[in-house]
Formats: sequence, C-alpha cells, structure tokens
Amino acid sequence: MLPRHRIGACLVAAALTAVVGCSSGTDSGRDEAGDTSGGPAAAPDSASAAKATSAFDSAKELARQVGAMELRITKKCMVAQGFTVHPPDPVAAPDADGDKAPEGRVSPTAEEAARSGYGAAPDAGGEQPENSTQEQPGPWRDLPDSEKQRYTLAKNGAPDQVVSYETGEGKFASPSGGCIGETRKKLYGDMPKYLRLMWLTDNGMRHEAGRRAEQSDTFLKAVGIWSSCMEKAGYGGLKSPADAVKKAKDYYGGKDAGKNLDAAAVESGRKNEIAQAKADASCADTSKYDTVWRSANQKALSALYVKNEADLVAYQEILTEAQKKAQKMLES
Repeated sequence: MLPRHRIGACLVAAALTAVVGCSSGTDSGRDEAGDTSGGPAAAPDSASAAKATSAFDSAKELARQVGAMELRITKKCMVAQGFTVHPPDPVAAPDADGDKAPEGRVSPTAEEAARSGYGAAPDAGGEQPENSTQEQPGPWRDLPDSEKQRYTLAKNGAPDQVVSYETGEGKFASPSGGCIGETRKKLYGDMPKYLRLMWLTDNGMRHEAGRRAEQSDTFLKAVGIWSSCMEKAGYGGLKSPADAVKKAKDYYGGKDAGKNLDAAAVESGRKNEIAQAKADASCADTSKYDTVWRSANQKALSALYVKNEADLVAYQEILTEAQKKAQKMLES
C-alpha cells in the first residue's frame, strides 16, 4: 500500500474531550456511512461540490464551537460535585495541512532534507522536551493519585459505561456515564448516530479520500517515477516515499535506533540520512507526486462530500440543536 499520510489517528475532533478511542478492526472497506469500496470516481459538478463543501465547512465550525461549550459544561458539572481542581483542558493538534488537505507530505522539502533529513536521528526527538508527556507543574499534578482517580470516575463514569460506533476501521467510543456522558446525552441525544456522523466528518471521508487517491492512475504513475528516480540515485528497492522514511531509520539501527550508538556512529548515520533525504526531495519534485496526490485527494474529497451531503446536513442539525441546548445549560 502506498503512503497513507498520517491516517492512523483515532480522533481529530475538539468536540470529544476524553476517553474516546479506537480498537483495531478487520473490515477496512465499508461501514453504514456509505459504500467505501474505493476506486476512481468522477468529479462532481462545481455547483454540487461547492454546496456539499459548504455543508462540511459549516459542520466543522459548529463542532468546534459546541466542543468548546461542552468542555465548559462538563467542568461546571464537576464543580457541582465538589471538584475545584481540574486537569488542563485538552489541546487538539491541528492537521498540518488543514481539514480538507491531504494528510501531509511524506518526502521532505529540499530545505528540510539539507537541515535534518527526515528527523530520524536518535537525538532529533521531534524537537519535544523529554518531559513533554509528563504532567505539567500545577495544582492538578500535585493532587494525590486517589483523588485523581476519583475525579476521573466522576468525569468519565465506570470503564464499562461507554457508547460506541463500529467504523469499519475500529471502534469509536465515548463515555456514557459521568459528567461527560451525561453532558453529551443531553446535547446530542442519539449518541450512536452522533458518533457515526462525527467519525464520517472528521475521519471517515478523509481516510477514504486517501485510499481513493492512492488508487488513481496518475498517482501510481507519479510514485513509479519517484521510485525509478531513487533507484538511479542509488536507493533501489523503495516502492514508496514511506519506504524511504523506514530506510532512514536503518542508518541508526532500525527499530532499536540510537541504542548503543556512539557519537561517530550517529554522525555517520546522519550523513547517510541527509544524503538520502536530499535525493528523495529531488525525486519528489521531479515526479511531482505531491502535487498529483493533492489533486487526486481533493477530487476524491469533493466526490465524498457530495455523496455524503445528507449526513453532513444531519450533523449540522444535531450540532445546531446542541448549541442551543448548551447555551441554556451554561446560563442556568
């Protein structure tokens, strides 16, 4: 399979704030949101595409607004139960290219390649501080573990209190108990329907667009040109740009990258990585696969927006009602 461009996320949605996840699924082709069998599709006419895209944009903006209100209502519920110290609000990481763009470029730009290759060096670390996954200093971190557990139970309900939707790529779940579960039931009503529409809007169509783009003749041709270019540059056997990223890690010991490597070994690996990355960037530009990918992906997205317009409108309606309910709940 060709590069999926950061498709592994379970959730990219501000509206779900905690304990929402995926479990692996075996059916990767179809769910009740519609036929997702993939394959090239004719582009919809411009008027239909514009109308459906507007429905998508409106739904996404409403989801952002209602999600922020949901956070406030949940916190209000927790305060009413006597909890005055809260963990920091979750911060949704935005897609690098926005909601409607493909999910990122695999090959580095020429500038990135010359500066740091793919960022695979053991000391690159994604430019995150070592303690970035640890709790930040503050009242929440200083609470006893027992109090944090009590807080979590009050907020999320018991572990078995969940409502879920089977996406075809895994299970998409949300608490049905605790302050979060009670808040969402009041705001959205039919939670399985809400989860289905949220998944479709935030992930389902984006994932399917990626699958369709990968199958397009133009993209397959572009990746073939890229692969031939890399072979001529001395990097044979690479079937896709994702393979190049994996190969770069081999310069540092593969999956055990960085273990028992001295400074000289790391520096040697870095030179090899940067040399390969430069070739990759050049071949990506020569093949224009990135431009082709974006075009194929946008064509697929437009077709999917039109196909699923009724669901996008239904999602808008749920969110519009939720917004009204949320306002009343915040004012009471």
